[in-house]
Amino acid sequence: MGKLVSPRLCSRLVAALVLAGAALSAPAAKAAGWHYYDPECPIALGADKAGAPGDKAMKFVAMQPKKNIDRVCDVLPDTGATVIALDAPDAELREMNWDIRVIRDVDGAGEPAESDTVLRLPLQKFRNGMVNFDVNIQTAGKYALYARLSSDDGAKEFVGRHHFTVGLIDNTELYAYVFFGLLVASVGGRFGYVALKKRQAA
Repeated sequence: MGKLVSPRLCSRLVAALVLAGAALSAPAAKAAGWHYYDPECPIALGADKAGAPGDKAMKFVAMQPKKNIDRVCDVLPDTGATVIALDAPDAELREMNWDIRVIRDVDGAGEPAESDTVLRLPLQKFRNGMVNFDVNIQTAGKYALYARLSSDDGAKEFVGRHHFTVGLIDNTELYAYVFFGLLVASVGGRFGYVALKKRQAA
């Protein structure tokens, strides 16, 4: 097999594959929700106890640094050790008590059941508006970040959920993999065909 393809042809093939991967990576990865970091991964915080419309939000990002350097909003490719970071730029939220949980994403609203809670941070204030923590998610499936922020007197409260998956491949991501595989096969087949023709001609 090595005698059929010259070193020069091999280098061209590698270059073509790199270019193809680069062309695909940005749009396909963004559509699939992985291999990119979107600084706008918001968790919308809903209406408070007084019935006012919710106009608060915090940002979410998740990482699995032991496996890759990707920062994602909603699709974690593997189970295992995960780092979640939250950022709330709003000054009012920084003065509130934060109840932060990682839960199994089940149907229904309201406060999550203890049986669905994977991790719960101690109730506390984060006056710098930021927190990051480790969570070890052992089972593939659908999860959510549950955030409930409340004032000291309990008169005001904001609640939000951010849904994400762990160890699952959604249809969009699957299509991206299939498209990339077909692209690589097409480019490789074209170069192989040209090499074979040249050898036959010689």
